[in-house]
Amino acid sequence: MTLRGGRFWSRAGCGVLVLVVVAAGGVAVWYRQTYNVWPGQGVSARVYWCGRDYETGGGTPQTWQQISSRQRLPLHAVGQYPPLGWSRQELFAPAIPEAQRSSVSPPPPCAMVVYLRTSPGEYQAYGLLGGP
Repeated sequence: MTLRGGRFWSRAGCGVLVLVVVAAGGVAVWYRQTYNVWPGQGVSARVYWCGRDYETGGGTPQTWQQISSRQRLPLHAVGQYPPLGWSRQELFAPAIPEAQRSSVSPPPPCAMVVYLRTSPGEYQAYGLLGGP
């Protein structure tokens, strides 16, 4: 009788393990599709923000003064990219100041260009892919 009970728990444990592995694989594939990198991987030539994909055209990183002088709206940190991983970097985008947001209707569209901090004092530009 004890042997049968041991088999049940052994099979149940294996079943749970298989479900966890399948779920983790599904999450990893979704993350790759959304953020263009595998979980834990560094930054790629594309970033995902505001429901849109942005791609770098290469070029040399720019300083804060260079990127902020080209923007009509102030630049704000909008998150870390990629969201999971060891080499996360801060992502910046032009945004309407908080005090003025309530008076804007409908909400403003996504930025045409976002900036990823690649090292202290250096930012890489990423342009919006696709149309509106």
